[in-house]
Amino acid sequence: MDTADFHFEQPWLLSVAVVGGLLLFIALCWAERRRRRGLAGFAAARLLERLTAGYSSARRRTKDVALSLAFALLIASFAGPRWGVEESSQKGATEDVVFALDVSKSMLVADMSPTRLSRAKGAIANFVRRKGTGNVGLVAFSGQAFLQCPLTRDYDAFYRTLEETDTGSIQVPGTDIGRAIEESELAFYSNRNRKLLIILTDGEDLEAGGIEMAKKLKRKGLVVHTVGVGTPTGGPIRVISTVGSLETLKDKDGEEVLSRLDEKTLSEIAEAAAGRFIRLGQAGEGMEALRLAIQAGTDERGAGRRGIPREEWLIGAALLLLVFESLTSTRRKTS
Repeated sequence: MDTADFHFEQPWLLSVAVVGGLLLFIALCWAERRRRRGLAGFAAARLLERLTAGYSSARRRTKDVALSLAFALLIASFAGPRWGVEESSQKGATEDVVFALDVSKSMLVADMSPTRLSRAKGAIANFVRRKGTGNVGLVAFSGQAFLQCPLTRDYDAFYRTLEETDTGSIQVPGTDIGRAIEESELAFYSNRNRKLLIILTDGEDLEAGGIEMAKKLKRKGLVVHTVGVGTPTGGPIRVISTVGSLETLKDKDGEEVLSRLDEKTLSEIAEAAAGRFIRLGQAGEGMEALRLAIQAGTDERGAGRRGIPREEWLIGAALLLLVFESLTSTRRKTS
């Protein structure tokens, strides 16, 4: 049996299973003690010994353990055990695509004309226009992430939201790709459509949570593609000051703050979720190549590898324990 990628979808339920099993076992032991005390108060010691001569406390305890383990396994089955992988290759226009757009101030760098953010927004619009089918949604992120446009086929509404999204859309500074992935996951519907997340950013994941979040999405069958916006050489960050003039951001030592494309981080995030990393390119050629790969169904690494549900194993084990408990007698064996 293939046991690769063993994990639980809801690991917190394992704690509930352990606690639940222990509480049931304690309750059964307490009930047994009450029964024995009640019997002791009803019968004299000599008569009690005769009444319980054929009773086995060890067998009673075995039945309690089996019942408690079965209860714990049934709860654990709701945690979503997964192991092994299945291959799926879905083609066609049934994908739901969420774009996660970086709107941090580093996206104002002009190493892509006119700025990284403008170039990224134009590439998204061209992607949707040429794709022409399926649901699309938009998440904007910097130090926080928010859904700007839910999944929709109303492309005009999507374009309007995209146009209005800028560095002022989110007031929390920084770049947290992990939060962007988490917010994007919530935007997807529970349907059978192929689910794709495309992140457009310069890759400076200041909170370093993107890779772990991407791994979680892979286990749920979602694919994450990363699009690098910018160049490895980078450039200074220029913003509009309070008086309306253009000024360069500087650090505490008075040096210009430079922002460079972090290809390594973006490649690791894409690889963690079976996706691809591409550079956007000055003409948006990277996004066009990705669109064609999605259309051909060749964009995924491993073609949608995901853990196989294995709840039936835990449920089967629980049923076997319940059968064992019901067939086990509390009477002592007699020679």
